[in-house]
Amino acid sequence: MRSKSFFYLSSLLGIFLCISCHQKSDEELLQLERTKLKEKLESQSVLFYKLFKIVLRTQTAENAKQIPGSEHLQKINSRILQAIDTTKNDTTYISLEDMVLAYKEYNDLKDFALTTDEDTYPTLLETFFKMHTGETPALSHTNISYAELFGWDNNMEHTFLSTANTSARRTELALYEGSRVDTEHEKNLERRCLYKMQKGLLFITEDFPYLSEHELTSNHEWLEKEGQSYQYSFFRNLPPTGTNKDTYHYAHGINLICRGLSRIKMDREDKKTMALQDFEAFLSDANAIGLNDELVWLVATYVALEREDNQTALANLKKLEKSTIFSNEDKAILHSGIEYLEAKEDNKASNLITDKVFMGKVALQYFITQMKKVDWKKYTGARPEVATLMRYNEQIQQQLDKVKTTATLDNLKKEGGGLLDKAKKVIQ
Repeated sequence: MRSKSFFYLSSLLGIFLCISCHQKSDEELLQLERTKLKEKLESQSVLFYKLFKIVLRTQTAENAKQIPGSEHLQKINSRILQAIDTTKNDTTYISLEDMVLAYKEYNDLKDFALTTDEDTYPTLLETFFKMHTGETPALSHTNISYAELFGWDNNMEHTFLSTANTSARRTELALYEGSRVDTEHEKNLERRCLYKMQKGLLFITEDFPYLSEHELTSNHEWLEKEGQSYQYSFFRNLPPTGTNKDTYHYAHGINLICRGLSRIKMDREDKKTMALQDFEAFLSDANAIGLNDELVWLVATYVALEREDNQTALANLKKLEKSTIFSNEDKAILHSGIEYLEAKEDNKASNLITDKVFMGKVALQYFITQMKKVDWKKYTGARPEVATLMRYNEQIQQQLDKVKTTATLDNLKKEGGGLLDKAKKVIQ
């Protein structure tokens, strides 16, 4: 009897140890990140932003009715558009009362914003085209859609806005826009490649490494199998300019860099080894096309430190320290790395420079610098509605900032008791 009890106890202990030691698979971790992303995209700021866009996008949609209970949201949109037409980038004046009432409408329409797919309506660019020209969304005299005529569809618009918000450090809105890009159903394969890279980088910066790796691995497989037959025109104005082979190596290499960054964020030895392989493959691409800039120096430093090649690491750190694209804080870290290597304190230098947070931060600053060089006019035909879209995006952000910073009870008291009472009702 005692032996049976011991057997059962041992079995239970073994099962417990197996459960406690179970390491989640990549697929399980990927699903956890998808759940986390869904929750993040349901924040107040994102839903308020999305609701503003939906209200505007419905205005030129065929057979679309105005959203009931959105009068003040429409009013704010109208004032923003009026200001864009008359004062360029000047800040739009919208009273605190209007913002409070718009916030009340948001509370009433929150479920609508949560469940509505904004892409069922015309793009913002198509909406602005209609406002500028008076043409119908189908361009009245033809059966060609705006997307077909100008090459601008939902995926392009979300990527454009995600890039703009990333450059402006509006990470939450950049993440929302980037997540709306449907890479799996994108028919233009060259664009799909760009979109997957952009999403991969975005997911890295927002701490979704498994989502990032998923996008970038899929992209890498396509690049390896079919990618050499494409032109990658999006990279033509970035280093290096030249042949299709050059732009292929650049696209292939950048994809590897992003995947490597996602893998070092996972804090796993197996992924760290895979990241090192990605970085070395990137350096091979860079060497093939003569690329020699901050990204190459950063990656070469990482690889050299991991391979205990301190002289190569030191030479590249000195180049990085002289770069003008990094902040003083980043340069201080780079300088410390140089001092550690010169003092033969290799471990301190390696821990400092190969840190996943530092690597990600410096790489992001490089990519933001490169993104600003993309000539969007080349892909939009320098259309006036693109400038309107950029200014609208800026103005909407200003209004969202007002909600966060000025619509407090202390500020409302200054505006008068009546407005305070309205605000209390909204907040309650």
